[in-house]
Amino acid sequence: MIATVGLLGRRRWAGAVLLVAVLSPAVAAESRQPEESWKKTTRRWTETVEPGRRLLLVNPHGDVYARFGGYENQVEFVATVQRIETSQPELGIRFAKVEEGLDAIVAPEAPSDPAAPPVSGTESTRDRMDLAVFVPKGVALRVRTAEGGMEIKGLQSDLDAESEKGEIRISKVRGRVQARSERGQIVAMLETGVTKERQEFSTRTGDIAVHLWEDANADVRMATSGQIGTDFSLQVERRRFEEPGKLALAVVGKGGPEISLVSKRGNLRLLWMPRHFKRDAEEKPPEGAPAR
Repeated sequence: MIATVGLLGRRRWAGAVLLVAVLSPAVAAESRQPEESWKKTTRRWTETVEPGRRLLLVNPHGDVYARFGGYENQVEFVATVQRIETSQPELGIRFAKVEEGLDAIVAPEAPSDPAAPPVSGTESTRDRMDLAVFVPKGVALRVRTAEGGMEIKGLQSDLDAESEKGEIRISKVRGRVQARSERGQIVAMLETGVTKERQEFSTRTGDIAVHLWEDANADVRMATSGQIGTDFSLQVERRRFEEPGKLALAVVGKGGPEISLVSKRGNLRLLWMPRHFKRDAEEKPPEGAPAR
């Protein structure tokens, strides 16, 4: 049984998210080239991945939205495809079962005519596919994009995310998190106590912001030639003739598993998030007494 939302609810959510994601690019394209007509379609796939395996998802043609998909061993993909080059093969997903789990690669589909030349899958196309994927518990996600962004929320497994230029946003992941982007921004809200492994965030020029709950325990190491901002106490070492030119260490709480933030020139931020604890009745001040 799917614990979070039902299949119908997931499809409605995916459709709404993907509609918002694709509306702006389509409108912009039509305003620049009014003679062209974008055709939008929705496609769905379902594949099986056993717990303890991983899903490799590569989408060089758009954004990726990932959510928790329940406790069954099925991965659901919901895609919105924008077609403008209708003479070219349509974008689809090529699936391959491998020893580690499942590979899912967004690429032009093979032509139906067997005499037609093969399609490389990495060739330039103006067609676009924005993809929502629902990942079951225990299936690690490795996701790659080119210029497309990522929004990843609520997974109950490890995450490894990488983009060339796209922004990466991560929250409520109950597992180890790693994220890399050459020029895109990375924003991550990390859960407390979900992993003892090292977590890494790196860019070349993109900014990195990591948010930690107030009950977090971690050793955070930071390196950049850009600015460093934090809500925590910080030890900074300057290396004038090196790049990155600043190294910093923050011991959060009692210290603990290492979190690494590294950028060549991007700005780094390490931020504090409060828990919304409910005060116990015996801790409340008597009526009329000043609050502490």
